[in-house]
Amino acid sequence: MYDEEIEKTVLYYIIFENEPLEVSEEDFFITKHKQIIKAIEELKRKKEEVNILSIKNTIQGNDVEILKYISIIAESKYGTSINYAYNELKRLSKKRKLKALSREIQINIDDESEPEIYIEKIIKELNLINQEGEKEKNFLDIVCETSDLIEKKRLQGSNYDYKYFTGIFDLDKITNGLHEEELTIIGARPGVGKTTFALQIAHKIADKGIAVGVISLEMSDTQLVQKLISKVAHVDSNKLRTGNLDIKEQEKIAIAEGEISDLPFFINTKVRNIEEIETYARKLKNKNNLGLLIVDYIQLVKSKNKFNSREQEVAEISRTLKLLSLELKIPIIGLCQLNRNAARTEPTLADLRESGAIEQDADNVIFIYKENENREEELVENVIIDLQKQRAGGLTKVVVRFDKKVSEFKNLVRR
Repeated sequence: MYDEEIEKTVLYYIIFENEPLEVSEEDFFITKHKQIIKAIEELKRKKEEVNILSIKNTIQGNDVEILKYISIIAESKYGTSINYAYNELKRLSKKRKLKALSREIQINIDDESEPEIYIEKIIKELNLINQEGEKEKNFLDIVCETSDLIEKKRLQGSNYDYKYFTGIFDLDKITNGLHEEELTIIGARPGVGKTTFALQIAHKIADKGIAVGVISLEMSDTQLVQKLISKVAHVDSNKLRTGNLDIKEQEKIAIAEGEISDLPFFINTKVRNIEEIETYARKLKNKNNLGLLIVDYIQLVKSKNKFNSREQEVAEISRTLKLLSLELKIPIIGLCQLNRNAARTEPTLADLRESGAIEQDADNVIFIYKENENREEELVENVIIDLQKQRAGGLTKVVVRFDKKVSEFKNLVRR
């Protein structure tokens, strides 16, 4: 599965035409060609000129033989265009890599105790192989792409795509909702409603037909669905727990169950480490076109890797979530506990527990806290939605009404 002339042609364009083709040793089958491309890569790393002499000096061997062979390559361009040669080189390289991967699967599959995780790993490797050979965007390409995006939004006008809006009006006014490839951190002390808030956003977005994955390391799947039913049915969640329901409430619950049962909602309460979260997210993206991922909450997530401190581990977890949002092109919400002293004052970015890296990796940071911390806890009270970081925009504080009975955050009526 190789073509000697194609390999020579690609090398010709790299050496003699200085074409910036994205290739590696693995793309070539013939040993001499591997040696030449390895020498070229080394020269490029050193920012040295690529020519016959510099390649000869980089490769250890018979000088005369090397010069003769590169001279042969100089005659290899005739009859073959650069695009055809490059695409054919990549096509053959992909076939060899697929064959090697299939052999690896046959060797390793008997020892795999978790086939689902292994399948997702293989899917990731297949995607990486498939992406090879795609033209790397230069700055002009990026400028043109950005210009097209701006023009597309201008033409949309009042038909702006609101699919990632949270439903909190004054927050959406500043942020324009969630955004693909962004990590949003929602931080709060226990009992303030961060899970409820995230679940409310998830419901609003899933209601538009967008697949939403919710990973909870704190609550069971039935507890999460119970919160959702309480909100949709507008029935006291405590009554759902006790079963003390009248006929009218039972009817409301039945209607709510029917409404949410068809939503593209995926709940996972079994994963415990960041590696499993990555695997689960990729699986949802491949099978269900995942549009939003929520992790509740970051400080409960572990890693299979060993670290010198918990702060380093949390930093690795937050960075992985950010990179995952970029890879899958989706917004990710990570819930976060705050330090204890945040209960006494308005929280700041420094109150994100266990890692300053969370603040650095996040595109947006939202805090939720009571409007009046000194008052006794009430079932319905005002809370502050405090946007303290937005990489692409301004900041704001929004007062909303939190109704714990029905697990819902409500916009205050504007006068």
